[in-house]
Amino acid sequence: MPQQRLEPKAKSTRTDGDAMCSRCMGHRSLCGVRPCPLLMRAKALVNIDSAVTGYNLEGSSPPAVFVGNQGYPKVLAGPLIPPFRGKETSLMERPDLWLNKTLDQILSIRFSLVRTKKRIAVDEAIEPSRNLAETQTMALSEVPLDSEASLIKRPSFTTVFTGKTLPIGPSAPLDEFRLDDNPQVPRAVDKATSDIDMNATHGVMEMFEDGIRQEHMTRLLSIGLLGVKKKRRLVPTQWSITAVDDIIGRQLHKEVLHLPWINDYHVYVDSALGNTVVLLFLPSVWQFEALECWLGSLNPPVISDSEWYQGRKDYAKSVAGAYYATKLPALEFLVNDIRKQAGVIVFMEIDPTQWVPLGVWRFREIAKRALTTSGSRFTTLNDALSEVSRFLRNPVINYINASAMYRQYTTQTLLTDFFR
Repeated sequence: MPQQRLEPKAKSTRTDGDAMCSRCMGHRSLCGVRPCPLLMRAKALVNIDSAVTGYNLEGSSPPAVFVGNQGYPKVLAGPLIPPFRGKETSLMERPDLWLNKTLDQILSIRFSLVRTKKRIAVDEAIEPSRNLAETQTMALSEVPLDSEASLIKRPSFTTVFTGKTLPIGPSAPLDEFRLDDNPQVPRAVDKATSDIDMNATHGVMEMFEDGIRQEHMTRLLSIGLLGVKKKRRLVPTQWSITAVDDIIGRQLHKEVLHLPWINDYHVYVDSALGNTVVLLFLPSVWQFEALECWLGSLNPPVISDSEWYQGRKDYAKSVAGAYYATKLPALEFLVNDIRKQAGVIVFMEIDPTQWVPLGVWRFREIAKRALTTSGSRFTTLNDALSEVSRFLRNPVINYINASAMYRQYTTQTLLTDFFR
């Protein structure tokens, strides 16, 4: 039995309103409060009305695009453009630089982006219209591009959160879009998008190995620039985020299976933006489990998804995008940093008193930052779990009781057991 927590923390209280907000995301009016407090917060952080003149929008896109999923296979898609120009807009699409910012700073950055949208058939990526072709050209760039958009209506806040994606600013139907700059395209991006016979998996992996950022690869996949030409499609943004994590994760999974095990137990931890991520590495073959807990109630439930040596064949429905977002940094660490194989349990705690649905990027970036630290090492599992418990508010035994991997790890019989 693991030891008790060494540094117990005060409990927080999660209200029914917090839970309602997590389901509503600011656009379903589940609580009956109008206007929505989240939308009012969005409007308070930016002043789009005074920044956008008439129906013309001019600004430097980070660059960024958004492809929705409602109405699939005909979706609303278009570039995201702030109503001002300057290279500093690149920060609007750089969540890897946001962990030390406040929630309001992050929301202000994202709410300043106007989401332009036009209904497009997903297979139009093969032979794009002028608007889509301009958007695709913009998506290639690694630096902000000056652009202009003619809108059918003025921007308005309707939806600000989707759960998986970055927060969304006000939206407006798009008439015409054009670029005023030429894109700066990294060589790996040019190769992956111009080769019409290269499949999407190969393209993503070549860009990953060349150091292309996650958001750039997601943008390219989402706007239909990857894959064999006749099979290219627009991919809803929230799908493409997990798809890129999964594509890279699957390839690294193949590599980690050939590496030697670690010899002891490793613990890495970091916190930001109301989220705590603790990674526990076990000396074993590759296996992975994500445990997630929303704090607030007296006995907050722990949800989980896991995989064994062979990896997952189906989608992790319980933990969803956060599963893939934390698995990828763990695999990168094992394959690229320490060249070892291990089992990994990730503990994720969300504090609803600081909660805003910023997207699954936060789990990926917190896990990455945790793995840049020296961490802690232990010779026994109990000692490692005692260390884990120092950073969790929910007693660690509640996580253990929900963990399929812990049960399997502590009860399995190894060949070496017969030679002791």
